[in-house]
Amino acid sequence: MQEVMNKIVETEQQAQSIRTAAQNEAKAAQAEALRQGKELLEHARKAGNEEAAKLISQAEAEAQALLAKSEQQAAEKARRLRGDSEEKMRAAARFVMERIVDSV
Repeated sequence: MQEVMNKIVETEQQAQSIRTAAQNEAKAAQAEALRQGKELLEHARKAGNEEAAKLISQAEAEAQALLAKSEQQAAEKARRLRGDSEEKMRAAARFVMERIVDSV
């Protein structure tokens, strides 16, 4: 009878050891999964930040190109208007001079 009791106690101890090992293994797997999840999240965050920086850089370059084109167009329009204005001033001056000469 003592032998049976010893066998039961031994079996219960083995079961407890197996249960404890399984719980420790589960905790370790959970910790590893959490670590990998955090690592993946950090990697995704870093990739997202890099992509955002790249998009911002591209947008800034496009905006700079549009600004340069707009400035060039505005300068050309100003030159044309200045030329038109000077021509009109000369025409007006000729007209006034002709009037003065004709009235004398």
